[in-house]
Amino acid sequence: MKQLDHSLSARIHRLRLGALDYLLVIPGMLFGSYVMPFVILGLGLWLGWRFGAVCTMAAITTVAITSPMKHWIQRERPAPLEAQRAFKLRKLVSNPAFPSGDSAQAGAITTLLILLGPLDYPVSLSFVPLIPLCMFSRVYFGAHWIGDTIGGVLIGSGVAFAYAYWFSDFVSHGLPAA
Repeated sequence: MKQLDHSLSARIHRLRLGALDYLLVIPGMLFGSYVMPFVILGLGLWLGWRFGAVCTMAAITTVAITSPMKHWIQRERPAPLEAQRAFKLRKLVSNPAFPSGDSAQAGAITTLLILLGPLDYPVSLSFVPLIPLCMFSRVYFGAHWIGDTIGGVLIGSGVAFAYAYWFSDFVSHGLPAA
């Protein structure tokens, strides 16, 4: 399985997309530790403080799961890429690779947007492309293997489903009167 993961990932690592690098860096960093607080703040301002609070709790829970897993599993990141990239995202990461924390956050926040967000089904599915864009970007810039991103999305989406189940009434109606 590891060989298949490395083989498929290597195909993406060898790609050269030129000017598209500048567009791909957005989903590659949107759910990272540098930008994520601003994403959650923006969602909270747009969709209300309750939605922002649930996103914050889901993000913290996702980090609390993925960070120890990285150090327990100790999967090495891909070697620095030979293919030229307009942005050196790989140089920003040094911790172990599995699971992808950025992909986990993409899975968590996107799933919460679909389940609790402002758009009704099936229009809410318009947020889904954020997940594969983040996954592809993380592999393309050499920060992860495909398997890392798949594992991350599964963790993040699982966290989001749990929080949506527990807090859907809170987000839509507030706390019940005592």
